[in-house]
Amino acid sequence: MATCDTMRQRMRIVYFGNGPVALDVLRFLQGEGEQVVALVLHDENQRRLGDELIAASGLPLELVFSGSALREPRSIETLQKLNADIGFSALFGVILKPAVLELFPGGVVNVHPGYLPYNRGRNAQIWSILDGTPVGATLHYMDDGVDTGPIVDRLQVAVEAWDTGESLREKLEQACVDVTRSGWAAVRSGAPPTPQNRDEGTLHRVRDVDIISEIDMDAMYRAGDLIDLLRALSAPPQSLGAYFQTATGKVRVSVNLELEPDADGSEE
Repeated sequence: MATCDTMRQRMRIVYFGNGPVALDVLRFLQGEGEQVVALVLHDENQRRLGDELIAASGLPLELVFSGSALREPRSIETLQKLNADIGFSALFGVILKPAVLELFPGGVVNVHPGYLPYNRGRNAQIWSILDGTPVGATLHYMDDGVDTGPIVDRLQVAVEAWDTGESLREKLEQACVDVTRSGWAAVRSGAPPTPQNRDEGTLHRVRDVDIISEIDMDAMYRAGDLIDLLRALSAPPQSLGAYFQTATGKVRVSVNLELEPDADGSEE
């Protein structure tokens, strides 16, 4: 954990990341003077902004790994020899096994697009609308559970009536960068994080979205519930919308919501 006495003044980090949030966070850490000693990306067919992340890291390709390489003992040995202080995960979609988590005396810090302990797992932007749970971003240490590790910092964002899953996801991505900025000093100083109670909060898996996506055309829906379902599932690429079934196949339904200004030009 971060209280380890072996922390160096300039942190040596193995960085696990994917996509624009990972790129912004990587640049922030480098701006703080930290040293990224290895980069772990998604496999090439699932990678987002891989070339940009590699360029920003400044690392030679022999220190750039794919997520599937983490299953290979040789890759684990290479990472171990780097003597990194901590790992940092930014929207990295590969589960880190104990063999990886145990490489770092300072643990592995993760930035999660959800307001833990609510919406552990995936797609907080969808479930916060449907469940009415708080949502935001959390900086926490990883353990053997799904987003159950102790919390360094968290930021909550507002869910507006005109938010869709897509617009809320954009808010959460910015919150991930913001909470890393606000919580990083605590990681560096070894401040003790706040443990989570695993019995509190909510957890959703990727497959849970499929379960709720079909509209039953013979069912009665409360108008507000149906609107919430449609706007929550308007969340590409995680969801392409709700759907109803016809004789010729699925018909997808997504929505675009806009807040209409008052007559005087102001918004409510």
